[in-house]
Amino acid sequence: MLLVLLLAVLVSSCSAKREFYIDWENDRFVKDGETFQYVSAGMHYFRIPHQYWEQRISAAKSAGLNAVQTYVAWNAHEPQPGNYNFEGDLDIVRFIKQVQAQDMALILRVGPYICAEWNFGGLPPWLLGRPYLAQVKTSDKGYMVPVIEWLRVLGPMIKPLLYANGGPIIMIQVENEYGSFGCDHNYISDLANYFQEFFGPDIIYFTTDGPGGYKCGSLPGTEPLFTTIDFGVGSDAAADFAKLRIFQPHGPSVNSEFYTGWLDHWKHGHSKRAADKLGVSLDELLALNASVNLYMWHGGTNFGLSSGAQYRNGLIANPTSYDYDAPQSEWGDVKLDKYWAIRNVTEKYFPGNKMPVPQDSKKLGGISVKLRLTGLLVDQIGPKTLLKKYPLPHFMEELGVFEGIVAYQHEVTAGKPLLNVELQLLGVHDRAYVLTDGNFVQVVKREEEVKFNVTAYKTITILVENMGYIGFSKAMSNYDDEYKGLKNVTVNGCVWTNWNHYRINVTDTSMRRKVDMEEVANLSLQNQVKTKNWQGKDLLPEGPAVFSGEFVLDKSQLLDTFVNITESWSKGYLIVNNKLIGRYWPDAGPQYTLYLPGVWLREGTNTIRLVELQSHSSHPPSDYSVYLTDKPYIDGPVNPDA
Repeated sequence: MLLVLLLAVLVSSCSAKREFYIDWENDRFVKDGETFQYVSAGMHYFRIPHQYWEQRISAAKSAGLNAVQTYVAWNAHEPQPGNYNFEGDLDIVRFIKQVQAQDMALILRVGPYICAEWNFGGLPPWLLGRPYLAQVKTSDKGYMVPVIEWLRVLGPMIKPLLYANGGPIIMIQVENEYGSFGCDHNYISDLANYFQEFFGPDIIYFTTDGPGGYKCGSLPGTEPLFTTIDFGVGSDAAADFAKLRIFQPHGPSVNSEFYTGWLDHWKHGHSKRAADKLGVSLDELLALNASVNLYMWHGGTNFGLSSGAQYRNGLIANPTSYDYDAPQSEWGDVKLDKYWAIRNVTEKYFPGNKMPVPQDSKKLGGISVKLRLTGLLVDQIGPKTLLKKYPLPHFMEELGVFEGIVAYQHEVTAGKPLLNVELQLLGVHDRAYVLTDGNFVQVVKREEEVKFNVTAYKTITILVENMGYIGFSKAMSNYDDEYKGLKNVTVNGCVWTNWNHYRINVTDTSMRRKVDMEEVANLSLQNQVKTKNWQGKDLLPEGPAVFSGEFVLDKSQLLDTFVNITESWSKGYLIVNNKLIGRYWPDAGPQYTLYLPGVWLREGTNTIRLVELQSHSSHPPSDYSVYLTDKPYIDGPVNPDA
């Protein structure tokens, strides 16, 4: 009898074993002995307030999706070397457990390069500074050593959450669309080996590339990497998978990025994709027994200064919104046309879905906030400087500050102002605001070599704005060109020397890395703005400035809202309750409102601060306001010349 009980326990233990693997012979995934086909929701925990994770995941499940796919944002978790953050909106373990709590699988795209229209493609920009000077996405030690250290930190957090260990993670991606960047199989192989070292052998490792890109972006054969592809609505899925079969003869078919919409850029119209075509293409994919990731199911928001940029005949930057025209909007409401296009298809292949359709959340609107000028940005330049003969083009990278604004200043030492001179800025990355004796005179954009005349000046100040590091293409690996700063300034054709350098911080100063160089002014827009009395002036002075205002809410008003920044404003940063929400740029479009989550509001007095970089408006001070509205506006007119 005892022997029978022991055998029963052994049989029970064996049957309880969790396993997820590829059945190469039958071209399928197997999950606990059963064929498994997934339709996953692409969403990024780092683009969503953690208080809303559960709702976003639940909405995806209600549409019949059975998995979630997310990137891992290395640069958000390690903003400075060795300084890690896994709290709040970056608590990746909590996010993964919330996916599991809703009985969904999880595909983790570790990268460490992710693209995602995220700043520097998810890589920490400090890789471009000393001592790294890294050639990213290569076997260069300046890159691979930090990658290994990052994986060493991340591995122990993720390994217990693998499916074989009781968690929801069924697959981990190595690199991302590498075939669009390079063709070094040794690099890919080495990276895959490090993944196996830190995450273990009990997981499927995969790559993703566009059709044809896998020849360089993955490894031939079946292991150690499983090859997947990405393509959007209207593509010939059968033909694309047939071509992949030549490279990878066996295994399940997977589209790791099936595009439900597309990304936006400043100065370009809001991207849209038709719902009916989305449903037809998804049906075709599932009929081929393919597994599919909807990129995106929910885009979210590039809060702070996290949005990236691309380089296509010039820098094109991404806006704060990452709505992506996804089935679930940036603010969490489902777009019913796309929602039902997806749900009708998933019910055909995975019947039995009884979940209700998610309801839109209530929004806050109808509030006007008057703003007052609290200081000019140029007034914040302090007495302590870094003096160099020429402007440091890599000033941000040398300083260890990788977002926001830095300042260069030159003072005429002869005692008399220069009269009727011609100025030219060389190598601006990415946007410069030129002031002479504190008066705003010119904006200079990246790749511009414009010359402009100045009547007179004794002091020239140049504020240089970082619009986001390039996150795609080989341009991001060129240390000599991917910098944030200014190369040179000429006056009447002669290179001007003796420049003081300053940091102007529009975010939190606490994360600044100490660098081996002279002390640089630490000037906080949030805490040390010099106040001036502008009463009696009919118009505000032009040039970069800071505006502040307050509004009061009761408990019932702590709802999601949208900050409308159109009247009187041109370009800058929005800060609410000392939290940097993101960039605004109504001069460029298409985004005219910024999504403000209700969980970041508070009962009682709330503060709004605008760091307006151009402030050209001819409106009198009494007209300076922003508005809290219950309607988003991210699909407005655009101005290519902004």
